[in-house]
Amino acid sequence: MTMTHRERVRAALAHEEPDKVPVDFCATHNSSINVIAYNRVKKMLGINYPTYMRDPVPMLASPDLEENLETIKLFGGDLLPLPRHFNFGVPAENWQSWTLKDGSQALVPGGFQPQVKENGTAELLLLNGLARLSMPARGHHFNLVSRPLGAIESLDQLENVLPFLRQSGAFSISDDELQILDARASYLHSNTDYALVATGGPLFFSLYQVSQELFGYEKFFTLMASEPDLIHCWNDFLASTCIEKLQKYLGVLGPFLDVILMGDDYGFQNSLQMSPAMFRELFKPYLVRVCRAVKEAAPGIRILLHSCGSIAPLIPDFIEAGIDALNPVQITAADMDPARLKKEYGREIAFWGGGVRTQTTLLKGSPGDIAAEIKELIEIFKPGGGYIFCPIHDIQEEVPPEKIIAIYRAAEKYAPY
Repeated sequence: MTMTHRERVRAALAHEEPDKVPVDFCATHNSSINVIAYNRVKKMLGINYPTYMRDPVPMLASPDLEENLETIKLFGGDLLPLPRHFNFGVPAENWQSWTLKDGSQALVPGGFQPQVKENGTAELLLLNGLARLSMPARGHHFNLVSRPLGAIESLDQLENVLPFLRQSGAFSISDDELQILDARASYLHSNTDYALVATGGPLFFSLYQVSQELFGYEKFFTLMASEPDLIHCWNDFLASTCIEKLQKYLGVLGPFLDVILMGDDYGFQNSLQMSPAMFRELFKPYLVRVCRAVKEAAPGIRILLHSCGSIAPLIPDFIEAGIDALNPVQITAADMDPARLKKEYGREIAFWGGGVRTQTTLLKGSPGDIAAEIKELIEIFKPGGGYIFCPIHDIQEEVPPEKIIAIYRAAEKYAPY
C-alpha cells in the first residue's frame, strides 16, 4: 500500500517499515545542496524556473520555495523545511536577483546586502552588529568571523553581558515572525502531504555550536577545561532561552510539525570533541531539559539531532536525553561503522543520513560507484524502519550534476521495502 510522504516519515521515525525509505531532499540546512551545484543540476535537467536561496549565509538552495515544489517531487523528497523567516535578522522576502561567482543567478532576500571589498571578499554585518560574516572571493559560503563573547574570561564578566544578550533579540522569536511561520506551516500541512521539519538554525536550537561560534572555538574549549562554573552559567542561559522560544514556537506551530532539528557538532573526524564525562557534566543536563520541554509542548514531535563526526560513544546519552533521530551519520568518521551503529542502536534511535560518503565516494567515485554504495548502505539501515535517506551533510559546489542526479535515482531504486 502506497503511503503519503507524511505517513512514510512518521512510520520510519516510529521504527516501523513504511512502503519505502523516506528521502530527505534539501529538507534541512544539513542535507541540502550548494546553490551553484544546484543550478548546474537544473541546467542539466532543463529546469528553467528561478532558484531561491532563502539563507545566503551557507549558500544553500531552497527548492521548497519553488512553484509547485517541482524539483522536490522530481527527486523524491518526502519532507519540507520550516526554517526561520528572519535568518540573522534578514527576512525571507522582497526577493532580488544575485549573481553567483560562476555567473548563474539566485533569488535572495532583499535585506541581503553584502559589502564587496576590492579583493572580492564579501562581508555582512547582521543582528545589529552582533554578527560579522565574511566570504572570500572564491569561497563556498559565509563564515562568522566576529567572536562577540571572545573577550569573556570570568563568570562575573559573563553575568554582566547576559542581560544585553537577552535584550538583543538574537535568542528570541518575535510575534511577527511567528505569525508568518504559522501561516506557512498551516498552509503546507493542509495543502500538501509532506512531513514538516522545523529548522531554526544555531541561534535558535543549539547548546554547543552556537557557543563555539560566539566565544571562538579555542576560547570555548579552554573555558570548558578551566571555568566549568562559567560554562554551567552559560549553558543554563542557553537552555532557558531555548525553552522559552520553544514553548512559544511549539505552542503555535506544534500541531503542524513532525520533526524539530537541533544542531550541535560533538565530534571531530577521529574522536569526540570532549570526553564522555565532560559531556555528561557540562552539556547533557541542559540537553535533557530542552528535550523534555519539546516533548511537553508537542508530545507527537520527533527530535532530530545533527552532530557531525565520531560520536558513537555519546549515542546512548542522546537516547537517554530524548533524541529520536541522528544526522548526518558520518560513517567516514572513526568508529562510525554503519552496520555496528544499526545493530547496537537502531532499535532506539533513527538514523537520518549516512546515505553516501560525501568526503570520498561522492567526490572521487563514478555515478556507478555512488549507486552501488547507496544500495549497500540502504540495505544496512532500512530493516525495521528507523531510517531516512540523505547524503552525509550538504552537497558542495564541486560535485558535478550527474553525480547528484545519480544519488537520488539510486535512492528511488533501492528505497522500497
